[in-house]
Amino acid sequence: MNSPTHRRTLLRAGVAALPLAAVAPAAHAAGQSPKLTAAQVASWTDAYLEAWRTKNDTAAVRLFTPDALYEAVPGVAAQTFRGREAIGRYWRDITSGQSEMTGRHGTPVVTGNRAAVELWVTMRAPAINPDGEHWVTLLETNILTFAPDGRCRRNTEYWNMQMGRLTPPQGWGTA
Repeated sequence: MNSPTHRRTLLRAGVAALPLAAVAPAAHAAGQSPKLTAAQVASWTDAYLEAWRTKNDTAAVRLFTPDALYEAVPGVAAQTFRGREAIGRYWRDITSGQSEMTGRHGTPVVTGNRAAVELWVTMRAPAINPDGEHWVTLLETNILTFAPDGRCRRNTEYWNMQMGRLTPPQGWGTA
């Protein structure tokens, strides 16, 4: 059930304008090599989920560098988007049929300028199931690579879709 068509139908996403200063480390402003923190990744991910919830492609693309790579399905050319314009088109398309989206993230795991963060997303996606079940749960882990200014240079998604509105198990998302 994890086909690119289902993915497009599911992930029609949204993001409030994120103040990059809140994500970019102070060391960057001082000319030093910044150290990415879990708190910065959590802030970025909060903005990502808010853009998805509100279907705000403009806010979403602000989270990415101009030449960012977004891999909705790794290794599938039709699900790989380079640059803000392509990412914005993808977000507009993928979020258009979604409603009542709620999302949360786990504690990010950070090493250098890369992070892994788990997402737990539920939403209505009517076109997914012809049998009438419209709630879906998306269990996703994003591998993110950040630029020194706090924007994402690369987002690679690994996900699993479940029919219905599931809740995370006890202990989900803890580092």
